Amino acid sequence: MWLPTVDSEHYRGRLSKYKEIHILVKMYRRRGRGTAISLYDPLPSIPQKPRPVYKNIVAMAIKVSEYLETDTQRTYTSAGDHFGVTRARISQLMTILEKLPDDFIEKLGECHDQCLLKTFSGKRLLKISAIESEKERQNEIECLLVK
Repeated sequence: MWLPTVDSEHYRGRLSKYKEIHILVKMYRRRGRGTAISLYDPLPSIPQKPRPVYKNIVAMAIKVSEYLETDTQRTYTSAGDHFGVTRARISQLMTILEKLPDDFIEKLGECHDQCLLKTFSGKRLLKISAIESEKERQNEIECLLVK
């Protein structure tokens, strides 16, 4: 390992017992939540966050509906236990299925387009299903599909 030498001629005139040495070292630094410093190797690159994967709420609602239809004794509570969600969420999913147009449900149930799934999130589908008129619901869906 190489270490710098002290230039003794430079310190000859001083009477102090302390010596000041300047060392040039290549330092790698990255700021973030805390500062990361490396004196030897470059710091590894920051891992990229994975893109979010949006859930297909309509596909889940169709699965829940099929689960409930196979046995008439099943309740929203038992469906919630089976799918790992609350009874209120099962109720919301059933509301989405009942209120939205069938052709839209079929189209979105088979959809894998993340952009479209992001647009039609569970919260937005509930807001659309809360609209009183079926025509207004259809207009809202068409407006969102155009975007």
